[in-house]
Amino acid sequence: MKTRNVFVKLTICVLLALTTTFFMNLPRVLAHPTTDCRLIVTGTYLTTTSGNFGSYRSLVTFTQDGNFFASASNQSGDSVVKPYGNSQGSWKCTSSTQITATILNFIYPTATLAGAIARGDLRATFDPKNGIVQATATLKEFALNADPLNDHASITGTITFTGQRVKPGQ
Repeated sequence: MKTRNVFVKLTICVLLALTTTFFMNLPRVLAHPTTDCRLIVTGTYLTTTSGNFGSYRSLVTFTQDGNFFASASNQSGDSVVKPYGNSQGSWKCTSSTQITATILNFIYPTATLAGAIARGDLRATFDPKNGIVQATATLKEFALNADPLNDHASITGTITFTGQRVKPGQ
């Protein structure tokens, strides 16, 4: 009988120890590794852009929390490009080295043209070893009172850009 009591007590102690260990380590047990691309995407890139609107340079920034900001050398407009403001939007990872983004900016009115909202839908691939981004975007133009996030419009152009990450102290 003593042997049985000792065995039962020992079994209960082992089960308690295993249960306590399991629950103390539960977050680590349930954690799943992610293929989050934010570590390789986040940063500012000096880009060269080309497409229906000629060729120009831009500064493009992808923030760690998924925001997108860009300013370009042709924003004041010319014979091909209507004047427009800085671009802003959001992005998300689609794989460990690729993202999609939606970008908006305002097209400023001129003496002959009304103002508008431009939307760009972008897909980009990143080379983390060399700090390079390559992207393609389709562009659409909406009236100022339209909803560029939900309304439909024809594609007004496409652009591609390649950029190099700007590193501190370069």
